[in-house]
Amino acid sequence: MKTRTKFLGGLIAASLALPAAVMADDDKLNIVFINDGHVAPYHVAWLSGFEDAIKAYDEAFPDIKITGKWLSAEGSLEKMIQQAEVTINEKPDVMFVNAINVAAFEPLVKKAHDAGITWIAVHSPMDSADYSFTLGDIENGKNQGMAMCALSGGQPFKVGVMLGQAGNPSGEARREGILEGIKTCSNVEVVAEQPADWDTVKAQSIAENWLTQFPDLNAISGVTDAYLYPSLAIAQNSGRDLQFYGYDGDIPIMQQMNGGPVMADILLSGTREGWNFVQMAYRIHKGEKPEKVYDFFTPLVMTKENHEKAMANGFPNDVEVYDVDRALEVAEKGFLEFGPDSVK
Repeated sequence: MKTRTKFLGGLIAASLALPAAVMADDDKLNIVFINDGHVAPYHVAWLSGFEDAIKAYDEAFPDIKITGKWLSAEGSLEKMIQQAEVTINEKPDVMFVNAINVAAFEPLVKKAHDAGITWIAVHSPMDSADYSFTLGDIENGKNQGMAMCALSGGQPFKVGVMLGQAGNPSGEARREGILEGIKTCSNVEVVAEQPADWDTVKAQSIAENWLTQFPDLNAISGVTDAYLYPSLAIAQNSGRDLQFYGYDGDIPIMQQMNGGPVMADILLSGTREGWNFVQMAYRIHKGEKPEKVYDFFTPLVMTKENHEKAMANGFPNDVEVYDVDRALEVAEKGFLEFGPDSVK
């Protein structure tokens, strides 16, 4: 099992700390985040965590004026490219870019570097970026798939997998991992795969079609929790008893795990990420150098009962699993791991 980087506040490796003499002494830190959307629950949590962290860091370190700006491309590649070009001209210190299409942004990375800007690719890694903030998507997807195997009951089990957007590296990696995990058992059959393009409206249409087309469907797997909101409602309204396997650690989804139909999730949490973005930018500003490709710590989430059941059915004991209560606390309070105290 791959050992993932835990970029946790209280566990910063001493080897990363640089002498004060070589730390940046600028009196400002301007951070810009360019995202593909802004209305999904995960994006809302992202923005909230980011804004709260900017305020907290600015107050905690009065010697540096820390500011931030969040931009949404609303799903438009053209708009995102335009936002990136304008941002480069404004010369912030750090740019986080959640690129809709990685290849389209390669020329802009060079422009950013020429302007002295640190470019951090979010979720989909870029070789040209200074750093790539990734999620260990293949490993996470595999853990989701293996949890499905362990909780499927050993009988024939049919699942539909809702995918991301064609060509998006993060979504493709999640799919690869989920299918790899499902292959660890013989009773789970993927009867449908369909991209919903990170869109809840498309996810609703797909769920409606699947429940009609597959009357014996047992579960829906998603590469984002955004797909589970409409799918859960449709299953409930139709009286269908389905299992759901998510990916994001959205608080409303994890709240439906205790005694509910959501069996497993991946603890990203937009709030955690938002805080971690600011912590990462601050550390870079002070002269530290994270790993070029940094895998965010994202444990699997199951109830204690389901984890015990999964272990009894062969689920690996070396996969780190958070129970729901612990996951909810961490998801809600990004400052616990990534607040100003983590870098003091």
